[in-house]
Amino acid sequence: MTSHTGRQLLAVDIPAPARYSPLTVTNGTYTCIIMFATKVALTFKNTLHVDLTNKTFVSQTVNSTSSECSDTNTLVSLKYSNPAEGINTLELRFLMTNKFYKGSARKWFTFDSLEIIQDHLHTARFNASISAPAEYSYHCQLVGTNMNYASRFIPANKEAQAWEIHISDFQIQGFNIKNNMFSYASDCASFFTPGIWMGLMSTFLMLSILYYGLLMIMQLTTNDRFDDPKGAGIFVSQTN
Repeated sequence: MTSHTGRQLLAVDIPAPARYSPLTVTNGTYTCIIMFATKVALTFKNTLHVDLTNKTFVSQTVNSTSSECSDTNTLVSLKYSNPAEGINTLELRFLMTNKFYKGSARKWFTFDSLEIIQDHLHTARFNASISAPAEYSYHCQLVGTNMNYASRFIPANKEAQAWEIHISDFQIQGFNIKNNMFSYASDCASFFTPGIWMGLMSTFLMLSILYYGLLMIMQLTTNDRFDDPKGAGIFVSQTN
């Protein structure tokens, strides 16, 4: 059985968006799960909007006692009571595994799936393809069902098609936590961003033009015959 530690708003001297502590889960002796996001929002059937940010990180009304963690498997269970009109209970279940891969000769943790359980009856299941080295945390600016997000949750059953997920500034770690803090983050953003690709393509185009210009200059040759003003001129015969 696990329990979560208290979370509170950090004091600020000037008006600014509230900054709060991550959600932490312990197994009774040490912290085994850390999770943070600036926004956790769901949309049901394009009409019902459920914002779980405050309940998860600020008001401490979320129940994470059903979470489980070990060296190989981690389950983050977040239970909410009356999160929105018409929904009595809602549970989010994040499932992660930690395995050794011979190809890279190291352990990696994978974020395998997300489940949304409504009123203990309807389970929406989403697949995920998120991974990071086991000793790192995972971070992504935008995670959800939107096709434009860097990391996506893909509906795996009929119930999941009714839900949309939007998580901002998402960071999670379920293994090898030290000093109750996130480890170095493995970010979902690719090293070659669109801006970098545009710069590389522009540089390649400029170098191609320069190379072509130099090649043309190298092909230039000087005349090997000249008119002698004191001698006979050079005549080119013409035929009709």
